[in-house]
Amino acid sequence: MPLAECRALDEEIVERVREIGEADILVGIPSFRNADTIAHVVKAAAEGMVRYFPDLRPVLVNSDGGSTDRTREVVLDTPVPPQVEKVVTPYRGLPGKGSAFLAIFEIASLLRAKVCVVVDSDLRSITPEWIRLLGEPVWRHSYGFVAPSYIRHKYDGTITNNLAYPMTQALYGRRIRQPIGGDFGFSGALALTYANMEVFNTDIAKFGIDIWMTTTALAEGFRVCQASMGVKIHNVKDPGSDLGSMFTQVASTIFALMREYEVKWMGVQGSMPTRVFGELKQVEPEPVGINVENLIDHFLVGFIEYEEMWRRILDPSTYRELLEVVKEAEGWEGGSLSYPDQLWARTVYDFAVAWNFLKEYPRPDIVEALVPLYCARTASFRLRTEHLDTLEAEQLVQQGADEFELLKPYLLDRWRRARQLAFRSSW
Repeated sequence: MPLAECRALDEEIVERVREIGEADILVGIPSFRNADTIAHVVKAAAEGMVRYFPDLRPVLVNSDGGSTDRTREVVLDTPVPPQVEKVVTPYRGLPGKGSAFLAIFEIASLLRAKVCVVVDSDLRSITPEWIRLLGEPVWRHSYGFVAPSYIRHKYDGTITNNLAYPMTQALYGRRIRQPIGGDFGFSGALALTYANMEVFNTDIAKFGIDIWMTTTALAEGFRVCQASMGVKIHNVKDPGSDLGSMFTQVASTIFALMREYEVKWMGVQGSMPTRVFGELKQVEPEPVGINVENLIDHFLVGFIEYEEMWRRILDPSTYRELLEVVKEAEGWEGGSLSYPDQLWARTVYDFAVAWNFLKEYPRPDIVEALVPLYCARTASFRLRTEHLDTLEAEQLVQQGADEFELLKPYLLDRWRRARQLAFRSSW
C-alpha cells in the first residue's frame, strides 16, 4: 500500500528524503526545546544503528516542533558516523508529539524502512544498546511492535500505572507494562499503517500518540513484544502540577479507541503476559517526589467544581464510596487517604462510558472532571507505598491492574446499557 499524501512534511524535506532513496533502519527523535539533552540521544542512536545493525542502511530523523533553543542546530552539529544519513525537519500540523511522530512515520514510509525506532529527546539514560533492544525483535524475530519495559521509580509514571497499563491489560488482554513509554520499535509495515490513518487532528497529535500506537498495534493484529531497557532517567514531572494535559489527552485517546475497537476488546477475556527481550535487571532508580498536599488540594477543589458531574457520571454506589474519600481528604492533615483499587477501576470505567455515550456534557469537560480523581488516586498510592521499595510498590500496581481485569464485566454491563439507551434516543 503506497503512502498517502504527506501531511506533516514540507516539499523540500520530501525531496531530501527522495535523494536518500531507501533505508533499512530509521531512528526518529521528536523534540521541542531539548537542546540540553538531545545531543546525547543523537549520539547514542547513531552509534546503536551502526554498532548493532552494521549491514543495514541507517537514517536518523529529528522531527522538531519549532524549538527556539537551538535544538535543531544541536542535532545538525552533533557528529555521527559517516554512513548515518541525518534528516532534521520541522513538522506541519497540530503542535504536539503525535504530529512529530507523523512526520517520522511518513519519512520511514517514503524510505521503505524495514526497522523503525523512536526515542524521546529528554533521555539521560539512553545507550546505544537501546537501539538494539528496540530494533532487534523487529529485524530478527519479525515482531511488528516493541514496547519498552523500564525500571522506574515507584512515583514515576503515574498515568501509566493508574490508567494506561490497567486499561490495556483489561481491554485488550495483554500485559504491556509501559504502553505509553515513549520509546518504541516497529516494522516498516506498521509505520505505513500509522502514516495512512486519519487521526492526527485529535489528541493523538499530542500526548495521545503513545497509547494510540500501542493499542493500534494490538487491535490491528501485529505481533507485539517488550524489550527490557533497564532504568529510565528523564525529565520527570510532578503529577499534581505538570501532568493535567497529558492525562486528559491519554484518557480521551483510550476512550475514543474503545469506541473504534469495540468489537475487539469486548470479546477479550482475561489477560496474558507479553514476551520480554533482554536481561531483566533489579536496581533501584533515582527517587522521584510527589507533593501529596498539592494532589489532595486538587481533589478537593475538583469536588467543589465537579460534584454535580461526578454524581451524574458515576454509578450511585460508586459515588457514595467516593464521598467517603472526600470526607477523608477534608480531614487529612498528614494522615491517611485511601482510594481503593476497585473504586478507582469503577470510576475509570464509568467515565469511559460517559465519554462515549453521555451527551449531557462536552467530552473535554468529562476528561477534565476525571483529573481531580486521578490526583486523589495518586495521593492514595503515594501514602500507601511510602515505606515500600520500588519492587514492592510494583506488586501493588499489578494488583490494581488485575482489579480492572476482574471488573471488566462491570464495564461490559455499563457499556451495553449506555449504548442501548443512546441507540433508542437517536430514533
